[in-house]
Amino acid sequence: MSEESYIRTGLANLMKGVGGKLYLTSTELIHKSHAINVQRGTVTLDLADIETVERVRNKLLGVPLLKNGLKITTNDGEELRYVVNKASQRGEYIEQAINNEKPNVL
Repeated sequence: MSEESYIRTGLANLMKGVGGKLYLTSTELIHKSHAINVQRGTVTLDLADIETVERVRNKLLGVPLLKNGLKITTNDGEELRYVVNKASQRGEYIEQAINNEKPNVL
């Protein structure tokens, strides 16, 4: 996929200690790890498979401090957590893309 087809991109850490970038397209949410990570790979979610997008607090030494996390829950109950900048804004972009992906029901 070319950079031109991304709606939004930005740095994001998958809460398994995997740094990388989060890419939003009109149909998918993609996390690609940095090349320097021990754990490498790509996690791809179809927007149609995302049930909820929530802003969450991340913990520092076990204490919930920073509200810079996004929790993505899929239709089958899988949860993925990301640490991102501007979590509220990024969550809104994902929700907008999901709403554009789902057909209007009359």
